[in-house]
This record gives sequence, C-alpha cells and structure tokens, in this order.
Amino acid sequence: MSKNDVVKEWLDECRTESTRELYEYQIRVFQEWYGKPLSTFLNLSPKDMRHEALKFQSEQVGKMKPNTIISVLTALGSFCAYNDKPLMLRGKRLRTQIDLDSHVFTNGDLAKMFEVADTEEKAIVATFTSLGWEVSSILELKRDFMEKQILRAKEEGKQFIYFLDQRPKTGVLRLGVINPLAIEWLSKMLEQARGPGLFSYTTKEGVNKMIQRLVREAHLIATGRIHTHLMRKWVMSGLSRAGFNDFQIKYMMGKAIPLSDMTYLQTLQQEIEGKYPAAYENYLTLKPMVSVKAVTELGKQVVQQSQELTLKTAEIETMKETLDKAMLKIAEAETSRKDQEGQLARDALRIAELETSIKDVEKVLQGARPLIEQLMKANKEGKL
Repeated sequence: MSKNDVVKEWLDECRTESTRELYEYQIRVFQEWYGKPLSTFLNLSPKDMRHEALKFQSEQVGKMKPNTIISVLTALGSFCAYNDKPLMLRGKRLRTQIDLDSHVFTNGDLAKMFEVADTEEKAIVATFTSLGWEVSSILELKRDFMEKQILRAKEEGKQFIYFLDQRPKTGVLRLGVINPLAIEWLSKMLEQARGPGLFSYTTKEGVNKMIQRLVREAHLIATGRIHTHLMRKWVMSGLSRAGFNDFQIKYMMGKAIPLSDMTYLQTLQQEIEGKYPAAYENYLTLKPMVSVKAVTELGKQVVQQSQELTLKTAEIETMKETLDKAMLKIAEAETSRKDQEGQLARDALRIAELETSIKDVEKVLQGARPLIEQLMKANKEGKL
C-alpha cells in the first residue's frame, strides 16, 4: 500500500468533510517537517515515534501557536491509532492555551458589521448569532431543509424556529434556534440564491475572510484576532447573561451532557423555548447600543433617583424654612436685646441726672445751713 493510500484510508473514516480537510492539512504539516513517507514513521519503534513527535513539538515552539502544534499532534495520533501504532505522548504534550489574544464582539460591533453586509452576508451573520454553532456545521446546512423550516414557521405564525440536530464532530444532540432576524434575512437570501447548500461560502477560511472584511468596512477597532468562533462565544455569553443554566447552554451549543444527568433533563427544550424569546430581545439582538433590558433597568434607576432627588429637595426646603424661622427668632431676640440695652442706657442716664440734682440740692442746703442756724438762734432768743 502506498503512502497516499495509507493516509487516504484514514481520512475516509472522518465523520465530516470539515474534519477530513483539517486532518489532511495537519498531517501534511507534520509530513513536510518529517521529510519522509509516513509509512517510514509507522515502521519506527514506539520509543522512536515518540521521540520524533516530541522533536517536532520542540522545534515548532515559537514558530507555531501552541494550540496549532497540539492539533497537528492530535491528527498524527489519530493516524497512528488507525494503523494500530499508538503514539504515546502522555505528559509531554504542550498545554492547551486559553485564547486571550482574540477580539470580543459586542452587540454594537455585530450591528455595525451587519449594516455594511450584503444580503447573503447579513443572512450568515444573523444565522451565526442565532445558532451559535461552529462554522463547519453552519456551512453544512442545506437550502431545502431551511426553506421548509421557514415556510412552516410562517404558515404557523411562529417567530422562532426550534429544531433538533446532531453535532457531527461529537455526535451530541443539540437544539437549533433560528430567531426572527435570521428568518428575515435567510428568506431574502433564499429568494436570490441557488444550489443545494444554504450559503455560497464553503470553507471556514472563506467565512473568516468575510468576517474580517466586514470588521474593516464597519471601521471597528479590533483588539485582537478576528474569526468566526468569536460569534459562538458571543452567543454563549448572551445566553449566560440571560440566565440560562449550564445544561441549557450546552444543549443549544452541542456540548456533551453526561448521560447520568440527561435522564433528569427531559424538559430542556421546553425550558429553552420558554426563555429564549426574552433572551433574544434583551441580550442577543444586534443593536448598536446597550440591550433592551439594560435600558429598562437604567430607566428604573433614573426614575428611582429622580424620586429620591424630589424627596431630598423637599427635605432641604423644609430645613430652609426651619432655618429661616430660627434666624427670624434670633433677629427678633437681637432686636429685643438691643431695645433692652437702650432702655437700660436711658435709665442709667436718668439716674445720673437725678444724682446730679441731688448733689445740687445738697450744695444749696449746705450753703443755707448757717442762715438757718442764725434764724433758729434768733427765734430762740425771741428776737424774731
């Protein structure tokens, strides 16, 4: 069997076309580095296979992103396992890196991108932000399926479409939701588009370039890398802020829920259908400013603060009146005090005048005393 046949047989067993394309690219990256046929690699001893894989890893650090190196080694491990030659790298692989260098979309960002998009691009953005699925699953949606779903929803007068789907990558059951914005623009696009696929875009790279172009045309300030997975993160964040629990979010995103828990979660779809319309209006709508709920809450706060301000203003006015009355009393008391002081001054002046009069009388009496004594003596002697 040729080296190409070995790889082809392995790739033929991939469950989805997107997985096949990804694995084909990743195994080619390793083979180009290795420089020999992969059949040669398979003929190595387990120890030598491990050595070559770890050598690739150490040489690519700094050249590739850690998560890319991990993905290549994952593909290589799958290829080796398929050929009954397990690649033992436990404990030696790089740790998966948390994505800290990507942009974070806001409702305003996506609204601006939506405004500059054409009809198909609007339908794509609306579908991504409605489903929150990975790009490969959205690109695999079929035109006929979506046309029937939209037609039935319109006939039944339903604003939201709910349907079950199995995630190709993991086989996990999930609940798809098509919201009113997605229904509107998918309908417009379907009137123009032709072909079995829902969209004319067929690859992740093509959609990534489209999203990056919309970011530029909308004049957004990107704080990091731009890629389609950011819209999946945006949906998950919106559901979380809307109060969806972990099980409900996982069920919509197609993330695995342990079977032991699924037996107690038979009403998940009913719960989601009950909560999603409000979540869409308040958190998952492509509006450039804050959410409806945030505006409502802000309005309540403004009314409450206005009422508090009115009460405080009334309280201040009451305090002013009390202070004015107190100041009036103080003024009256001050006037009274001044009147009393004036009266005392007048009384003191009168007393001084009386004392002067008394002294004058005393002086007169003092001067008249000798005369009085002579008159009294003459009277006694009978001379008068």
